[in-house]
Amino acid sequence: MFLIFLYHCFLATSCFNENIFSISFFNSTSCFAQNIEFDYLPQNKDSLEKYVNEVNNKKIKKFGDNYHKKIKENIQERKAVFLNKISDSSFVFNKRITAYLNTILKEIYFSNPEINKNDFYFFIDKSQLPNAACYGNGIFTVNLGLFKYVNSDDELAYILCHEIAHYVLEHNDKSLLNYFETINSKENKKKIKVLKNQKYGKRKAYSELIEDLSYNFLMRSQEVEIEADSLGLLLFKNTKFNINASITSLKNLELSDKLLFNEDPKLKENFNFQNYPFKDVWIKKDETLFDITKSSDDFILDKDSLSSHPSIPLRIEKLNFLINNRTSSIVENTNELNEIKKLVSFVSIINFIDSNKLDMAFYQCLVMHNQKLIDSKMYAEIMSKLLRRTYELKEKHTFGRYVSPIYPFSDELYLNDVKQFLHNLELKNIRKIGLNFCLSYKEIMKQNKEFKETLNYFSSLNH
Repeated sequence: MFLIFLYHCFLATSCFNENIFSISFFNSTSCFAQNIEFDYLPQNKDSLEKYVNEVNNKKIKKFGDNYHKKIKENIQERKAVFLNKISDSSFVFNKRITAYLNTILKEIYFSNPEINKNDFYFFIDKSQLPNAACYGNGIFTVNLGLFKYVNSDDELAYILCHEIAHYVLEHNDKSLLNYFETINSKENKKKIKVLKNQKYGKRKAYSELIEDLSYNFLMRSQEVEIEADSLGLLLFKNTKFNINASITSLKNLELSDKLLFNEDPKLKENFNFQNYPFKDVWIKKDETLFDITKSSDDFILDKDSLSSHPSIPLRIEKLNFLINNRTSSIVENTNELNEIKKLVSFVSIINFIDSNKLDMAFYQCLVMHNQKLIDSKMYAEIMSKLLRRTYELKEKHTFGRYVSPIYPFSDELYLNDVKQFLHNLELKNIRKIGLNFCLSYKEIMKQNKEFKETLNYFSSLNH
């Protein structure tokens, strides 16, 4: 968590290309669309691109003559990737989420006037992973998933202090320079030269060299995380927030890879109708669905990325030593965080839908309904559309493009239940489920034209 972005992290980018959400799934008159207002593209895109160019140019000027050309090329490449991320709708722009985040930042800045925040800009990444990151040039990202991960304003404040500490300590710049110095050192150049002239065992020797370099970078990364914890705590101490949140943030980190898809969607309860009872065969595991060539989860935290962090108990021990048993009165959180969590869940559903990740949209919608975070009308509107979309994709034999198979050894148990359910359903099942679902909500949705149209759609299929 709170990963510092090393030079290679900027090379990852999104391939999504969504438009404003209401266009792709909900029209402008939709009850659901009217409740959520956000864009995938910023209204001030030109000025935002100008800002990204300016902060990267400043960053280039900070480096001396050593490896200046290579560093400049690397930073320019990162800039291009980041601008593509903006164009490719990797971020979301919502006034309420931004306002909430700025409220936390305002307290951090006010309590630490020495922070030079002139170039700071916090982007909201639509990723569901509970993470935040510092790009080292004034740009920070906070994932949507992080808002669902934190339990208080205080915990979010500490995470932001941790990321700002990375910036103040110039960890990104130092990591970049350290990379080029290491790769171009006389010792490593000599090793590479020997490898090139080696006749036998070249591949093994090369792998050992890479492993050795990776280990050195890992140890350096562990050092900077501890440094960011320490300075982050100093910044955090100055604020009104509860200092003990620094500890609870790290404790939550230990559980972070289990936080995603850990709620039972209760498929049987939600799709069991009097005229069409739930069938156990719909969730029966089919070995033919397993793709044994893959073993990764869709949203599981990258274990390699987490390995860049030292032992959480060690970090907690060091923070406890710095806190020195100091107690802090707990600041009563406003209800705003709970509202933000709900808003983020809504936005996540739309992200999944716009990305055609139907299984995740199903899962998110069901969980929100079960937890009463979504009213019956909104649930009926979303789920009826998802059922219809599933039927249309299966009818065109394109469903497999949008809902991946279940991978062996996956930890996403409840998401896998939804995947299994959707894969097992045949067209005749979806026709009847869709009709009975719509009939269940017919009375409360009688004023919703879109819902009535979906009801008519399933009625015609069943005739």
